Amino acid sequence: MKKLWILFLIGILFLSGCQKKEKEKENLEEKKEEEVIERIPEYKDENQTPISFYKLNGSTLNKVTNISGSFHHLEDVLFLQIYPSLEEVISLKDSFANSFYHTWQNYNTSKSLKIGFSLELETTEKETIFYNILNPSQTMDHWQYFMAYLYDDYRNRGKNYYSHLEQNEYTDTSLFTAFKLQCGECDKISSVVKLSVFTYDSEDDFLEGVYRGNSQSTISICIHGDC
Repeated sequence: MKKLWILFLIGILFLSGCQKKEKEKENLEEKKEEEVIERIPEYKDENQTPISFYKLNGSTLNKVTNISGSFHHLEDVLFLQIYPSLEEVISLKDSFANSFYHTWQNYNTSKSLKIGFSLELETTEKETIFYNILNPSQTMDHWQYFMAYLYDDYRNRGKNYYSHLEQNEYTDTSLFTAFKLQCGECDKISSVVKLSVFTYDSEDDFLEGVYRGNSQSTISICIHGDC
């Protein structure tokens, strides 16, 4: 009987020791997870570059907040200039290309800022579509609804006529200074379309594909009437 009692005590001590080691292991793993979380820096965007859509009339830029109309297949919906400003009206003292470039340099001190766009819409089949356009290869994404074209005025400064930027012409120094949107099957779009322009310098400015930085402007496009 005494031996059984001793074996029982040994069993209890053994189980207690195992449970203690298991608990210590769990605590160590939790501590490691907390340390990993603490090492991941919180996202903070220090980019304060103003950016907006404008309509160029002669030497005057007029800020655009919405586009309205009744647009049909292959019709141009908009052709707008991009400019690093939030002002409503800008009187240019130089060509648009040179004005853009010199103003841009005031913000692009790291030489790494880029310009991108995003489109958001809802179809008649109740499908929500959202996508970014960060380079010419993405301009034909969802082409059945819209076709987009990117222009680099500074690269083509001094020319009376030039075409949109192709992917084989795109480089790290390309500046998207103008944006054109053309209708695909616009009758299959049921919502107001949201078009955004933003500036970014790394993938960290996006969370699950959506821009989350400070430097962004959005306009509304009403393709079936007034906004």
